[in-house]
Amino acid sequence: MKKIIHITLALVLLLSSLWMKAQNVVRETWNDVDFSDTTLVDSESFRVRMVNELYLNTMTDDLARFDSLSIQSVGVLLDKAKVNMRVYEFILEFMLNGYTNLGRTQVIDYLLNYPMLFEGEVSIDEGLRLDSITEPYQLVKVGAKAPNFTGVTIDGKDYELYSSSAGSTIVVFWSTDCEYCHDFLVQIRKHLDLQTEYELVTFALAENEGEVKQAVKKMHLPGYHFYDELRWDSKAFLDYHITSTPTVFVLDRNKTIVCKPYDWQDLKNWLK
Repeated sequence: MKKIIHITLALVLLLSSLWMKAQNVVRETWNDVDFSDTTLVDSESFRVRMVNELYLNTMTDDLARFDSLSIQSVGVLLDKAKVNMRVYEFILEFMLNGYTNLGRTQVIDYLLNYPMLFEGEVSIDEGLRLDSITEPYQLVKVGAKAPNFTGVTIDGKDYELYSSSAGSTIVVFWSTDCEYCHDFLVQIRKHLDLQTEYELVTFALAENEGEVKQAVKKMHLPGYHFYDELRWDSKAFLDYHITSTPTVFVLDRNKTIVCKPYDWQDLKNWLK
């Protein structure tokens, strides 16, 4: 259910952004919100306001500007929310989920530094709760060493990520029923040298292994491909904190995460 909510949120953002642009909505000031009120964490209307302000009002085709505007908006909101750490924690987690689904690495990194909180402003217990929220994101942020993975591919090959000698590894989490995932994978196959320069490793969501084999064959994908009937609860999906597909990681020779592209254009821009 959590994954469905995330995917639905992404669709709502995409469709609603067109309406919001047309309406030229003035940015929220949050002056009418009582952030000391803990019931905000259960308020659907508050969630909608956060989506409007922090996603839709900053929508632009210029992703660098989107990141900059988003960071400004997040800072304003969390500065007001820190009067109540329960509300601050709720907003932080909500924003991390949302911007992870949007693939905005810079905004995520900003959130992982606990914006607007300074030394001495939180208790030990509050700090521990914040750390528990951000830990899964910290483990797979750009600059972190990717979690290791050992398994058997859909065609019976043994594979271990840390034992691979590849200069670069592209790790893709995808769904067989996701057309966008297929397009992303085909672009990777067409435009990157997956024989010598890059190693492709994919983890698929599907009804069964046969479905994955058929899709991989149809896309003519080289590399190492995995399926686990546990799906979202499989070790790889949990270790990499996957909440939506496609999710892509680019690793260097040392298996350090160097890029988390949102789409093919994002990856192409990084390669340049």
